[in-house]
Amino acid sequence: MRPPKLTDKQKERLYILEPKLKEAIVDGNFSVAKSLVVDLQSILRPTGHLTRLIQSKNRLYELALEINELDFAIKGFEGNRQLVSDRTRLYLEATALLAICYLRKEEIEKAKPLISEVLINDDVIKTERTRKIFRIEIVERFNEETALYSLKNKDVEQFTEDELEREIALLLTTNKSENELYLSIGRAVPQHTKHLLFQVHQFSIKQLPSAERLALPSAEQKIKDKEVGKTVFQSVKRVIYNSLCDPKSEIYQAWFTNGLPSMVLSKGYIRTTIATSLVNIGIGMKMIIAYVIALVMRFGLDVYCEHYKPLDLMGLREK
Repeated sequence: MRPPKLTDKQKERLYILEPKLKEAIVDGNFSVAKSLVVDLQSILRPTGHLTRLIQSKNRLYELALEINELDFAIKGFEGNRQLVSDRTRLYLEATALLAICYLRKEEIEKAKPLISEVLINDDVIKTERTRKIFRIEIVERFNEETALYSLKNKDVEQFTEDELEREIALLLTTNKSENELYLSIGRAVPQHTKHLLFQVHQFSIKQLPSAERLALPSAEQKIKDKEVGKTVFQSVKRVIYNSLCDPKSEIYQAWFTNGLPSMVLSKGYIRTTIATSLVNIGIGMKMIIAYVIALVMRFGLDVYCEHYKPLDLMGLREK
């Protein structure tokens, strides 16, 4: 049964609260976002407007996922999956994000049934072309999450900024190509990461129809050094993109507004931002950090910010 139409009073409150929630999520303000969702729940739940409420809750739990509040996110997504039909976009999103939570915890066996559910679902995205695009993107997202979070707290090294700067300068002055840098990242990645990538990619593509499966790299191809390097480089965007590409940031202003890329590089802003972001989530392998920084510098912030923006799973829409 459909819920009643929203009252004028409800609409007025939602007009204020929902934009505030969006702003809190963009700013990564978890405590404010939680408080706003409580307010939204008090408005929407009494009249049964669950779909609109679950939309807001999914966004809150995705923020929890991004700031590594994984237990909170898991509990939330599990609850949301019980409240909506498995034939809805909200259910598909909650399931995909719940799988990502478990990938971040390296609990691959818990992630697998959720990955399967996401990839065999033909009910939510009706258009075949859009469904194929979504599946390709979500398979790659599962790979990226596996790669990035399996590097946490593994082979952590102690190094100074001067040591890191010398490595980056050497990489840039020797004119290593993009492909050479991808290959170098892949060679520096521990075997543990490649093993998990093989597991997740092989399982994911087995869920796809044969034509879609054949259009993607095999698990054996996916763990070749160059492919691993590309996957790792793609994965770090979820950690560094906002710091580098936020229009309000000092880096962005210097590069785009003042037109001073050389000043940005000379002050070490990019190096410091990327290194700090990766070390903060537990990735402390000097050469992997150096290769990532060298690639971003080689692309330039304008190219990087245009082509490496993280895909918004919550923005899934039928096209």
